[in-house]
Amino acid sequence: MRIWLLLALLTVLGITWWASRQEPATMESERVDQDQVQDYFVRGLELHLFDTQGRLSHILEANRLAHFKASGITRLQQPGYILYEDKQPAWKIRAEKSDLSRDQSLLQLLGKTEINWQGDDLRPPMHLITSDLIVRPQTEYAETAAPVTVTSGENWIESTGMQAWLKAPGKIRFLAQTRAHYVAQ
Repeated sequence: MRIWLLLALLTVLGITWWASRQEPATMESERVDQDQVQDYFVRGLELHLFDTQGRLSHILEANRLAHFKASGITRLQQPGYILYEDKQPAWKIRAEKSDLSRDQSLLQLLGKTEINWQGDDLRPPMHLITSDLIVRPQTEYAETAAPVTVTSGENWIESTGMQAWLKAPGKIRFLAQTRAHYVAQ
């Protein structure tokens, strides 16, 4: 009797072990999917960044933020980036989506991207449309290899590729196939 009870118990344990073990294919697919696992997300993000004197220097906004643990990438849906100069919003950047690197040194704006500059006493406001823009927030530098259209009043510039230094006094370099229309004042 004891032998039958022992055999029944061992059989139940064997069946339980066999049923609970993971298949190698399942483990492999879980390993691959870890790159797409979000460890947190935020809706309605508005992040204010301040300089060392406590003045507002940047605002980062997004409809949705998702962070991926394995890669460290932060994906933003409909992000907005505002760069302040002298307590005024000088540059406003909007995109369809973006990826922010693990160390936050590289912001890739993907899809249609619009940039607005408020202008100053010497220069009129400027509106820029491009796509796939790379922004380095710490150095306030942006670049793209995509087509770029810049309008300022009646003036316009079209180019393929651009480098932009956003920090005052600001400078934009157009890289190739540049056409412009300028109306003298």
